[in-house]
Amino acid sequence: MGKLKLILKRKKSQAWGADLMVAFVIFSIGIFVFFLYSINAPTEAEENIDALFYEGKIIASSILSEGYPADWNSENVVTAGILTDNKINETKVERFYNLAQADYAKTKRIFNTKYDYYFFLDRNMAISSGEIEGIGKPGTVKDNINALNLVKVTKLTIYENKPTSAYLYIWEE
Repeated sequence: MGKLKLILKRKKSQAWGADLMVAFVIFSIGIFVFFLYSINAPTEAEENIDALFYEGKIIASSILSEGYPADWNSENVVTAGILTDNKINETKVERFYNLAQADYAKTKRIFNTKYDYYFFLDRNMAISSGEIEGIGKPGTVKDNINALNLVKVTKLTIYENKPTSAYLYIWEE
């Protein structure tokens, strides 16, 4: 009987040792994954912001150009620009606004971006149907954008023969 108790104690202790080893392996994997994630997470956020700044600068420069062709319309537009002779052209503003309202996805393809954007000046712009706050994602209000990462690009331009600040918000949802 004494030998049987000794054998049973050994088997129980061996099973307990195996459980401890499995738990240690699982714990080690968890710690490794945590540290791997925590090391890479800040880098990914910085890369996202850098990508947004880069694309924002390109889109703002495209909008504040003459566009291509110079007298573009919604049918032949390659680059949607709103300037003529380095000043904002109200006709091109209206074309760009109408294009963004009718086919926002097309404007994103023109700018070759996956991000949403909203372009506006430090004052409202005039088109034939009235004043508009800005141009971009339909339904966007410049003071109320719900975004994961939001970048603001600022450029100087001329509107109605006065120096004006132009802003582009670009974000990912």
